[in-house]
Amino acid sequence: MTYIVYGDFNCPYSYLASLRVDDLIRRGRTDVEWRAVEHEPRLPLTGLPSAAAKDEWDRELREIAGIARPGERVPDAPPPVVSNTGAAVAAYAEALTDGLADEARRAIFRAVWVEGRHVSSPYEIRRIIAELMYPRTPMDVHRYAPGLAMPVDAGRVASGTERRFGATVSTLGGALTLTGQLRIEQWRADWEGFTQVVPAVVRPDGGALPGLSGLSHLAELLDGPQPSKRRRAQDAPPVLAA
Repeated sequence: MTYIVYGDFNCPYSYLASLRVDDLIRRGRTDVEWRAVEHEPRLPLTGLPSAAAKDEWDRELREIAGIARPGERVPDAPPPVVSNTGAAVAAYAEALTDGLADEARRAIFRAVWVEGRHVSSPYEIRRIIAELMYPRTPMDVHRYAPGLAMPVDAGRVASGTERRFGATVSTLGGALTLTGQLRIEQWRADWEGFTQVVPAVVRPDGGALPGLSGLSHLAELLDGPQPSKRRRAQDAPPVLAA
């Protein structure tokens, strides 16, 4: 029985959902699965300047700031360019094969919402994945032994030198393998079957909670259900007349 969370790397609400999924993982929950989808697949590969929709971005960012839990650091500005997330979704689908799904999800969200990077290009996505597969090491390691290979956890990465350097998406931005492509298609078909809103949370019983209701449910998994306003008023001590 698994909670399934659908999200788009372009979406600030999905970014908040990702933070909450990470919090659940840190608490030992193993029944949460993230699936990446494209909310706007027709976005140009050159991206769109976020300034063109400044008012809408400001509204959305104010809204997530208002529902953020203590300790959740949400962005206060959009990335300069709104990316086409096709290559990002493909990279995440392939990261499941390499056992790097959570790491890839965090890295792509960080690139977009913390670093403000434009990730439409498959080459930019490859750089992000390569940083996970071949983490940077101190220069002294290679200064004295330049012939040694860079450290990489080969047990978690599928075979193939190019793949180990982050080439898990094609030069056109699609999945590198049939398995990855089938994942993308299945995720989108399932998501479109009950909503076209991100994020969306599907409970183990099959109930779907799109948007703010899904975010609220993730918060309840972390903190417990919140009492309703009516219940809080009833539980308040009576006011005694002077």
